Formats: sequence, C-alpha cells, structure tokens
Amino acid sequence: MTKYYIFRHGQTQNSKYHLPYPKDNRKIKILKDSIPAIKKMAEYLKNITPDLATSSEYLRCQQTTKIVAKITGMNFKKDSRLNEFGNETFLQFKKRIKDFLEEVEKNKYQTVVICTHGAGIATIKNLLIKGRMKKKELPFYPKPGILLCIEGKKVKEIDFR
Repeated sequence: MTKYYIFRHGQTQNSKYHLPYPKDNRKIKILKDSIPAIKKMAEYLKNITPDLATSSEYLRCQQTTKIVAKITGMNFKKDSRLNEFGNETFLQFKKRIKDFLEEVEKNKYQTVVICTHGAGIATIKNLLIKGRMKKKELPFYPKPGILLCIEGKKVKEIDFR
C-alpha cells in the first residue's frame, strides 16, 4: 500500500489575501513569511525515504521543493500532470491526475512525496479515498503549511504553520 505525503506550495500573495490567480500564474513566487512552515515540514519529512518525490512545474512549487530538498536531501522531479488546474476542462484535469496516480500504482511505489496546488491536492485525495472526484469538491484543500498523509483510506493532516 502506497503512503502519500502531499503538500501545497508555500503561501503566495494570492493565497494569503484570497486573490484570484491571473490566467498565466506559472511565475508567481512564494512569500518569505511562508518559509518557516516549509522548513518545519521538511524537518518532519527528513526521516522519510520516498520512492518518488515529485512536484508541479510552477515556480511556487519549485521554490517550495528547493527548501524541502535542501533539508531532506530529496530529489524532486517535475511532473506537468501536477500543474495547476488551468486552461482545460475539469475532465482533462482529472484525467491527468488520474494518469499520475495510475503510474504510481503501476510502478508499485511505496512512499511518494508530492508538492502541488490546491485543486490537485483535492483531486488526489478524493481519487485515493473515494475513487472519484466531482468538480464541486475542487475548493476543498488544505492551506499552505499543512501536510496530508494518506495511506489506504486514512488521511492525517499535520499543521506546520
């Protein structure tokens, strides 16, 4: 059974002040004040040896995983399937997340560490726990600084804020 450690990128101006992201939001940076929570989470993850550590290609995820990698020694691979829900239909978005999870299963990874975006986290969680995902469930995801640990149908949230 695969154990997933899933976290959202560090807080951005948009996430902190509940501002909508612009259409092209690949280059939005994390805020300096979100770094302590990322470092605390990385300390927690330090004793985990993942079969796969992966991340969205967006700058805010790359900045977050760089901090985590420095503390844990993990080598995060970029995966476009974990990118933000953007210029695509909900079904296309769900399919790419599902493809990612099927690949994890096919490779029989035991431990997977993922840094992605809110909609991606909501989708991964629902597909793993319920085996399905509805569009209305997209806004239900943890804030930056919270680590989701999913194993089987069990979900644990650890808050590092």
